[in-house]
Amino acid sequence: MNRAIRLGRIGGVEIVADMSVLVVAAAVVVVLYVDFGAVYPDTDPAVVTIIALLAGAAFIGSVLAHETSHAIVAQRRGMEVRRVQLLAFGGYTMIEGKSERPADEFVISASGPIVSLLLSGVLWLVAAAASGAPAIQEGIRFIAFVNLFIAAFNLIPGFPLDGGRVLRASVWHFNGDRVRSTALAAQAGRVFGWFVIGIATLVALVTLSPWALLGAVLGWYLLRSADIAGRRELAMTKADGLVAGDVMRTTPDPVPGEMFVTNVVDLYQIGARLRSLPVEVDGRICGVLGESEIERLSPARRMSSRASGAMAKIGPADVVDVGLPVDVMMQRPAGKTGRLVVVSDGRAVGIIEAADLGRAVEDV
Repeated sequence: MNRAIRLGRIGGVEIVADMSVLVVAAAVVVVLYVDFGAVYPDTDPAVVTIIALLAGAAFIGSVLAHETSHAIVAQRRGMEVRRVQLLAFGGYTMIEGKSERPADEFVISASGPIVSLLLSGVLWLVAAAASGAPAIQEGIRFIAFVNLFIAAFNLIPGFPLDGGRVLRASVWHFNGDRVRSTALAAQAGRVFGWFVIGIATLVALVTLSPWALLGAVLGWYLLRSADIAGRRELAMTKADGLVAGDVMRTTPDPVPGEMFVTNVVDLYQIGARLRSLPVEVDGRICGVLGESEIERLSPARRMSSRASGAMAKIGPADVVDVGLPVDVMMQRPAGKTGRLVVVSDGRAVGIIEAADLGRAVEDV
């Protein structure tokens, strides 16, 4: 979240924008200002500036309309939406849990491209009515094209795009198997990514145009995104029914913060390595102490350093309830330490590390 800017809330849902949205919006302003100034030299520069700035704002609004449509439809389907994050040509709507029916996922996923297509159509009509002001008409047409591109791009049939989720929902409806449908949608994204890379490379070789290589970059992005999102979606699907208590590693009583590190190693070490343990300071779990924290200290410093000083501090994102569903937990923003402390009735009862979660999901 370090690169995200909070824009506010809509319907109780937090809206944040990735820096990529602002960068692209700024590029839109600059390109349109230069282009309009050259094409319409008789137009007042102040008018050109206003048109370019409004177009940049409209670009952000287009991305926002696309993504918030997912949130609104999800809420109307009875789901809890925690956050909407805007990216350059789409975004990510964080929905608590997952769709229980393929029809829900289909409608939620399709809503974004549908809204973008509707906006594009409306803007084309508005542009046609603005024939008396060529610069303004061109600016409206540009935003209409942007919405058309957003719709088309997000309809690509592969994760993590809306088209991949529509594909999964459709296959899931017919075969009744969410896991197999997820794997198919992820594979479709990979295949499409390789297809785009191949076509872009061929065009670059035939035309000797370096611009064609941008298509290869887009294909690589789709390939990587499909692979990462596909693995994540499969893991979440396999985790259905599991809660934090099922995948955690049970821990003994928390390490007192005032205990010297060398004593922690002597008392809690299991085999050749120290597993991560919660650290308690003044009755509160404030951090975790594990192998990575221990290795940063020399043997001499371990004798003089206390657990509270050597631990990795944790925040609210690092603490989960024992009954929290694993698929919900996997949607939460990553914590500071890469480890989750599991609590029950306010008492630390276990720790979840990435390896523990991976093994638990693979065993399902």
